[in-house]
Amino acid sequence: MSAIRMLAVDLDGTLLAGEDAISPRTREALHAAARAGVQVAIATGRRWRRTRLVVERLGLPVPAVCLGGALVKGPEGATVRANAFPSDALREVAALVAEHGLTAVGQRDGGEPGPDFVICGARPWNGFARRYWERNRGHAEWVRRLADEERDDLLVVGAFGAPEPLEALAAELHARWPGRLLAVVTDLPSREAGGAYCEIVPARVSKWSGLCQLAAHLGVPDDAICAVGDERNDLAMIRGAAWGVAMGNAHPEVLAAADWVTGRSDEDGLVAVVERILGGEGPSGPEGVE
Repeated sequence: MSAIRMLAVDLDGTLLAGEDAISPRTREALHAAARAGVQVAIATGRRWRRTRLVVERLGLPVPAVCLGGALVKGPEGATVRANAFPSDALREVAALVAEHGLTAVGQRDGGEPGPDFVICGARPWNGFARRYWERNRGHAEWVRRLADEERDDLLVVGAFGAPEPLEALAAELHARWPGRLLAVVTDLPSREAGGAYCEIVPARVSKWSGLCQLAAHLGVPDDAICAVGDERNDLAMIRGAAWGVAMGNAHPEVLAAADWVTGRSDEDGLVAVVERILGGEGPSGPEGVE
């Protein structure tokens, strides 16, 4: 393994211990990594506007992979790559979401003119979708029926709800479009207890594909990346990275896939990752470090 030159961290459940909160110890550890020449990067399912707020609180001009890998932003917020959702599949996917009694949300590049996302009004919204609209309506566009829209500006299609109907949606989507589209269901933050989000992207899009695009843009080899996360949408980057690290609070699938498991997000688990990177340590054998 090459020396780690990029440290990519997820936000919710990884960098953030609470609602957009970064602990002083974790902030200082990431600043120390940056001072040592390690490129810190964000890799998140969040849209750019909410990611940018965390970057500002971190106090480092870091690049970000947003929307599960569909959007790549450089250190100053300029768009490096926006991986568009196939327009020929958009209407079919939006219709399938509605068939499952759910509300389709189409995410955009929030750094471009226009809304951050569009939300479908074809069906009554469940509580999770309604609260998402109410919190973000200043950056949103309502459309009567997303399945009727001709659009080429959407990057991700998603839906909010309870885990079971979202898992059913994901299963049918994979059966209809095997190898073409990927749906990942992740839990919502604790303030939305019992809720989940289904993220639907082209199968080629993941946090890892976004990180590879970012690394190429910054001149960092793929085999010099450490990726840290806790949810199932982190699996691709944890498996692909030279050193894939799971938080102690991670989903069981993520724990099983990781090279090493650090502490929980509310225990400053990222600090130990930075200490190992700056100490020249990496994965090797059952203990996970050299």
